Amino acid sequence: ALITALEKLFIYLNCKAINITSGYRTPTHSISVGGYATDQHTKGNAADITCKKQDGTLFSSKDICLALDDLNYKGGVGRINTSNSVHIDARGYKCWFDEVNNEKTCTSWYDYLRYKRLPVKGDLNGDGKITAADARIALQIAAKIKKATAEQIKYGDLDGDGKITSKDARLILKLSSLSA
Repeated sequence: ALITALEKLFIYLNCKAINITSGYRTPTHSISVGGYATDQHTKGNAADITCKKQDGTLFSSKDICLALDDLNYKGGVGRINTSNSVHIDARGYKCWFDEVNNEKTCTSWYDYLRYKRLPVKGDLNGDGKITAADARIALQIAAKIKKATAEQIKYGDLDGDGKITSKDARLILKLSSLSA
């Protein structure tokens, strides 16, 4: 489940790389770095990560948390710092926290960080979800069967080349299958 979540995040953010800065920890080590003896790291279910953009710079921790909110991630998500590190785990239920402000849970990163929710990248029919129907629309646009709106290009161009192509349709389909 953790690998699937990281793969989905990689596609959604169009990352060049996701770097795992901490993965499995022994109970002793986890305690020594501020965790606890039975946390998700000690179960092999967690990773502390940074996400690299195509230009080599790093996404902010805020951007990563908002992306996981967009993807409706149902595991643990923790903002480790205000720069670019995030904890993600596959505990099987939503548990989001902000270590920066010592806040243990939040239900929405958009609400918590006071950001307006924008349409979800990959959602071309405007229903708020990424499904095979969105991939079909992307394929129709790529094949020039349908003309894309400016909004569809903005949210359907997952690879960042300025247009919707069959590659974008494949990425949207992959995101929809990871959501199932």
